[in-house]
Amino acid sequence: MNPTTTNTEISQKYNLYGWGQFRCGGILSRPIFAYVILCICTFIQNFTVNGANNAVISTLERVFYLNSVQSGLFLALYDLATVVSSPIVGYLGGLYSSPIFFSLNMIIVAIGNVMIASSNFLNQDMKFNVSYEIAHNFFTSDNVLFQCYKNPFHNQSITDTTCLTADKLSNSVRNAKALLYIGNFVTGIGSVALLTIGIAYIERIFPREKAAYCQAIYFAVGTVGGALGIVATGRFLLLYTKFMSKQRLPSWLKPNHPLWIGCWWLPYLIYGSLSFLIGIFVSGLPNYEIPGQKYMISDTTSTQPLQNHNHVSNIQEDSPTNITTTTTYSSTTTPDKSSKQPSEDQTTRNGVINHAYSTDTLYNQITPSSAIAVSNPPVQQQKPWKNMCTEISALLHNTRYVFIVIANLFEGILLKGFVPFITKYFEYQHQLDSSTATLITGAIALLSVIIGCPIGAYCMNRFSWTPKRCARVCTIILTLSSFLFLFLTLSCPELKFQNTSCSSENNQCCHNIYRPVCDIDDNQKMYLSPCHFGCTNQTITTNSNTTLYSSCNCADNTILSETACRFRRIPCPVIFALTMLGATCVVFFTAFIQVPLLQVLLYTVPLPYRTMALALRQITVRVLGQTTGPLLFGFVFDQACLVWLTDCYARRTCKVYNNRRMGLSMALSGFGTRFISGISCGIVYFIWKFKYPNEQTISPNTLPVTTNPPAQKNDNDEMTHF
Repeated sequence: MNPTTTNTEISQKYNLYGWGQFRCGGILSRPIFAYVILCICTFIQNFTVNGANNAVISTLERVFYLNSVQSGLFLALYDLATVVSSPIVGYLGGLYSSPIFFSLNMIIVAIGNVMIASSNFLNQDMKFNVSYEIAHNFFTSDNVLFQCYKNPFHNQSITDTTCLTADKLSNSVRNAKALLYIGNFVTGIGSVALLTIGIAYIERIFPREKAAYCQAIYFAVGTVGGALGIVATGRFLLLYTKFMSKQRLPSWLKPNHPLWIGCWWLPYLIYGSLSFLIGIFVSGLPNYEIPGQKYMISDTTSTQPLQNHNHVSNIQEDSPTNITTTTTYSSTTTPDKSSKQPSEDQTTRNGVINHAYSTDTLYNQITPSSAIAVSNPPVQQQKPWKNMCTEISALLHNTRYVFIVIANLFEGILLKGFVPFITKYFEYQHQLDSSTATLITGAIALLSVIIGCPIGAYCMNRFSWTPKRCARVCTIILTLSSFLFLFLTLSCPELKFQNTSCSSENNQCCHNIYRPVCDIDDNQKMYLSPCHFGCTNQTITTNSNTTLYSSCNCADNTILSETACRFRRIPCPVIFALTMLGATCVVFFTAFIQVPLLQVLLYTVPLPYRTMALALRQITVRVLGQTTGPLLFGFVFDQACLVWLTDCYARRTCKVYNNRRMGLSMALSGFGTRFISGISCGIVYFIWKFKYPNEQTISPNTLPVTTNPPAQKNDNDEMTHF
């Protein structure tokens, strides 16, 4: 076979858009097009994961009878899945074509979304009933009336007749809940490639000075996608889950009613379809290098004699030394003027990326002709696993690194727990419908992230914050912003239900019924259901679509109805405004410190350990922070529950919360978590200041390079030879 033909085929296969023998050039094969498609992928993925999941929490609790800890587990499974699959995807991603993993990423996310949506139809309570008669009977059936059977020989033995025939359905209900959890776990497994391989892919297709900016935009697009996902998904919750028009629904059933269930499953089907389509399209993107080439280059260079580590050193230890980069050169080195580094406009030839310029390894940036003369014997390399253990041990003995990871850990707990449950807080504390609550949460997250992150990065560069100064700023912001959570202690009164000795006795067989009804003569008197009040008769008025409940054994001559109840939105406007202001500031400051906090972490470890430091921090935050955050805040909510609704399958969900206790618990949880983060950053700063007072820290954007003698450069001021 002609070598020229083979090289042409390889060039077309890995540098042109298409599949198999079908390849096309033009804009589809340009790196900028691949980058745009990758940004669309991360936007759609975050739209689902960080958008839809956070928006439908309270709705899932109503549909599947989940308590807050179980709904928190639904969120935590995603982060747990990413921890499990990240090492596998990260390893295989360097051996095979990256676009294939991007395609699998989106297709698996689509499968997970479809599984989540399918659990709606597997759940028995959510089957479609399209006829008017069935739909009307769904809301006015006899199971809301008092129909308990009391054993005449044992007064304490009370049987709820509505659950006598429900045992056979318990398997499908359990399967629906399992499918919901498995679907989100599958989504987590599939969403790893964009977070790992995607970063390396961007590094590969752009020159070094542009790659960092492109990666920043890439992360920003994903963050905006998550915030917009919360807003968009909330709009679907204005539709009733059974796809019935408002005329066919009872007049009292509106989005602000506690029994309203929005169409939560539809966005998952839409997002899943979009993910599948973009997954097919992204599979044709060029890889811009032969898969595994980087590993082959690394193996080749590892067999060559290594330089003395004193020639190129980075002094950045947890010790009283300067944080600077010092580069020295061997005096025996003879400059080779004939070797030239490719200029920026020469990084691509015929659509092929010049990896000697764009890859992230030092070996790939130095041509073989510019190799440094070595007079020292080869250094014996350690085994990879042993070297990894050495790095981990060194990081764990680095006090500043340990405490900055603790700060990141508690920020992860707060971020993953506070954002989804603040939506639920707005619903129950201020009597908002799910759609409005998600709209408020999404707007807070979107505006705070868009404004907070750029301002934080701008301030760090504008005022030349050193890493030590970044630690001080993070300490001040985290500590002061922790007091903003105290606004949550201001609470509004929850729904008040009438409770008498008679209704307490009826509660033993009405525990699975929640249908708020009010006295038509005094709508301030609200009862959990007609069953709790002992009503045995119902009358339906067809002209006004109203149901009246009478013949109640807990009171004579009393008539109840759902339409008599008035659910007021935002009963405490001042408290609501203060809560909005506090939540906005909390999310803003969280976004503001992200870049400075990252700089603190990077400059507390030696340069060769940075990759391991970031990986160890990511695993710690994911496993101990982001997976436990939803569980912690869910537990806090459950402790404030007043009325538990238990169905025939022994599932239970909370319908009424003690708002004062809920606000106090949320305030203390948020305050404690954020305050610990501030204290951890403070410890890092004071260690820097007092333990190493002579250590000079420099601004990350003005890192000097000391050379002796200076390196040879070409006409474009690019280094060509040490």
